[in-house]
Amino acid sequence: MQLVDFDKIIVQNFLSVGTEPVSVDFKTGLHVITGINKDKQDRRNGVGKSTIADAIHFAIFGSTVRELKKENIVNNINMKGCHVEVDMNIVDENNKSQSVKIIRMLEPSRCNLYIDGEDKTRDSIANTSDYICNLLNTTQEVFQNCVIMTINNTIPFMAKKKVEKRKFIEGIFNL
Repeated sequence: MQLVDFDKIIVQNFLSVGTEPVSVDFKTGLHVITGINKDKQDRRNGVGKSTIADAIHFAIFGSTVRELKKENIVNNINMKGCHVEVDMNIVDENNKSQSVKIIRMLEPSRCNLYIDGEDKTRDSIANTSDYICNLLNTTQEVFQNCVIMTINNTIPFMAKKKVEKRKFIEGIFNL
């Protein structure tokens, strides 16, 4: 996997996020997402923590960490205009940096990719998604276990079966 610095994510009409866009600016370092339930002050559930992780995963891979069906990803009140935009910098092994923007939408479905401001979108969503994976030099499994690391969807390395450990290591080292 390439070195990736996430700059910003903008989410609209995605899962629990409605028409008012939610924007998160990332700084260098580790990010822990917490939240405040404004309806029930003593609870942390239902505030959108997993939605942010799912939105990042969705922008890159076109699916959610929780493997939701496409019809369940679009906000269930608005039922259209799902829009997730991720800005990041990718630094390769030669220390060359590229500015990358991914815009993925549902209702209507689209995936646009911009590298250093130039449109690099391919002829189909599937081909653009494959290009993004190749650009990041990663798979969904490696990305989930190394970047997203949600408590409900990540199996610790030592708890994996022998075959899963081998596949994970092969994925990290591109073997």
